[in-house]
Amino acid sequence: MTTSRLAARVGAFTKHGVAVSYGLLVVLIVAAVIYNPAFASWGNIQAQLQIATFIGVIAIGQTLVILTGQIDLSVPWNLTFSSILMATLYGQGYGAVTAVGAALLVGIVVGLINAVGVAVFRLHSLVWTLGMNALLEGLTMVYTNGQPPDSTIPGFVRFLAVGHVGGFPVAPIVWAVFAAITIVVLARSRFGRFLYATGNNEPALFLSGIDSRIVYVGAFVASSVCAVLAGILLTGYASQTYLGMGNDYLLVPIAAVIIGGTNIMGGFGGYVGTIAGTLIVVLLQSILSVAQIGQAGKNIVFGVIIIALVLLYAREARPTD
Repeated sequence: MTTSRLAARVGAFTKHGVAVSYGLLVVLIVAAVIYNPAFASWGNIQAQLQIATFIGVIAIGQTLVILTGQIDLSVPWNLTFSSILMATLYGQGYGAVTAVGAALLVGIVVGLINAVGVAVFRLHSLVWTLGMNALLEGLTMVYTNGQPPDSTIPGFVRFLAVGHVGGFPVAPIVWAVFAAITIVVLARSRFGRFLYATGNNEPALFLSGIDSRIVYVGAFVASSVCAVLAGILLTGYASQTYLGMGNDYLLVPIAAVIIGGTNIMGGFGGYVGTIAGTLIVVLLQSILSVAQIGQAGKNIVFGVIIIALVLLYAREARPTD
């Protein structure tokens, strides 16, 4: 398949996935308002957007990694360990910049290790990053000695998470800035093109003179740093850190990426659809909670939606000569 044909198929698939995801979002919003008009209140909208910010920031990194045909399962305890480290250092008298910088450094190191496992040792990311998640869980337990961690939070972190500017919450603004950067990078940069090429045909990318290992490093470091940033925001939102605070953010961001039209096998999709996917999972969780649907029921609903969309997108993305 020529480069022009591949680009055309990527564009067509992405547009189709975006259309499906935003169509589903509109249907869900209408259903939610009909079921309970309170969903349309400004207070509820703000609350939904704040919750969506945490998932959406993590989903930025997951989108980049999934576009390469990989996945990052180290998010939960990467988020937890880095957040606890930040709060602990700040509580011990270190400055906010130092505390946040240390957390981001953890994210960079974790991302590099994940990339080495996938790009150098050629181990599947599903196994490698899951092992990294277990390692980080152990490190967190050792670091905290199994005790409740410090919850001294820098003021500017709380502002980013729960502050308002002109009556609008700051957290969604932060998400919007990161989202805009991600969309531009995927659409306009060489790194974005390399991400798609890696997911489509990595050997062909190598033969064209591009080292895919660099692409994996960029994707996994970005994913890890996004997990840390989401953890920092979540810490400000909850005004505390706690063991296992990242456990709810393993599969939900991945679901957002898939619902948003990104092919789980890589090579097709983008973050424009992931935004819709993020809003869908947040709104769907809220609707199911209001309807008093238990966790088992929620899992069934999410499972059916994800399986249906994966089958649909896989059919659309199947290569043809």
